Amino acid sequence: MLRLPEGLPVQRTLESPSTRERILTAAREIFERNGTRGTTTREVAERAGVNEATLFRHFHNKMSLLEAMREWAIDTAAYGDAFEGLSGDLAADLTAICMALYERMYQNQAIIRISLAEEAIDPEQIPSCLRGPTEIRQRLERYLEGQIQAGAIKGNPRQLAAIVLGMTFALAMKSQRVDWGEQGRPEAIVPAFVDVFLNGVKR
Repeated sequence: MLRLPEGLPVQRTLESPSTRERILTAAREIFERNGTRGTTTREVAERAGVNEATLFRHFHNKMSLLEAMREWAIDTAAYGDAFEGLSGDLAADLTAICMALYERMYQNQAIIRISLAEEAIDPEQIPSCLRGPTEIRQRLERYLEGQIQAGAIKGNPRQLAAIVLGMTFALAMKSQRVDWGEQGRPEAIVPAFVDVFLNGVKR
C-alpha cells in the first residue's frame, strides 16, 4: 500500500460528507428566522462554518439552496413512514396516518410557510416543492382506494385524500393559533377529525 512520507499534509479532494448537511442546517435556521428575502448565502456560509465558494460548489445559487433545504427538511421518506405498520382497522389506521403527518407538518411549519410564500411569488420557479406533498397524496389515495374496493368507505379517492390532508394540514398549521379547549391536544383532536371524516356530525 502506498504511504505518504511522514509529516506531509494529506490533500483531500472531497468535502467532508457532513458539509452539505451543515450548510442545509444553517440554511434552515436562517431562512426560518429571516425569511427568504432577508437571507444571504454569505450568512448561511458563515453559520455553517464554510466559505461562500464551498457553498456554491454544493448549491448553484440561493434558490437552489432554498429548494434543497426544503426537500432535506421536509423529507418525503419520513412522511412515508406514516403508512407503515398499519393495523387494518380503518379508524385506527387513519388516526395513525394523520397523527404521523400532523407531527411532520407541525415540525416543519416554518419551512412550509416559506415554500408557500415563494410559490405565491413565482409558481414556476420552485415546482419541486410540490413533489413531496404529491407523493404523500398519492400514497394516501392508494390506501383509500383499497378501502373503497373493500367496501369500507365510498367516494373518489383523490377527493377523499385531499380532504384528509387538508384537515391535517389545517390542524398542524393552526394548532398554536386556535384555542381548541381542553381537548386540544393532538392525541385528542386528531381522532376527532378522523371521526368527522368517517362518520360526519349530523345525527
